[in-house]
Amino acid sequence: MIKIDYTLLIQAVVFVVFVYLVNRILFRPILKVLERRREATVGVQEKARALEEKARAEKILLEEKLAKVRQEIAHEREGIRQKVAEEQGAIIDQARQAIEADIPALREKVKGEIGRVKEELGREIELFASRIAEKVLGRS
Repeated sequence: MIKIDYTLLIQAVVFVVFVYLVNRILFRPILKVLERRREATVGVQEKARALEEKARAEKILLEEKLAKVRQEIAHEREGIRQKVAEEQGAIIDQARQAIEADIPALREKVKGEIGRVKEELGREIELFASRIAEKVLGRS
């Protein structure tokens, strides 16, 4: 049977000292290393999550800026189109006015040409008429 005497007390003290020493020498350093490893792993994961979130936020910001720039470009393009259309209209109006200003002079010129041609034809008609009359009458 088990005898309870002073050796049991010595064994209990030796056990407690052994547990204390094993805890101090072996378990605590191993637990510290495991804790540092966990902190490093968790830290890296948190940094990765933070960087991913920052990248998402920057992507959204860039997409918003891109949409704004595209909208500004479209607005500028429309403004340029309107400006070109106005300038084109002004050029056409100027050309139309220049042509309309030239029309009376051209009409006078054409009337003069018509008159000159009528005079020439009138002279030639008389000449042709006399030739035809000579031929018809047989006086060549």
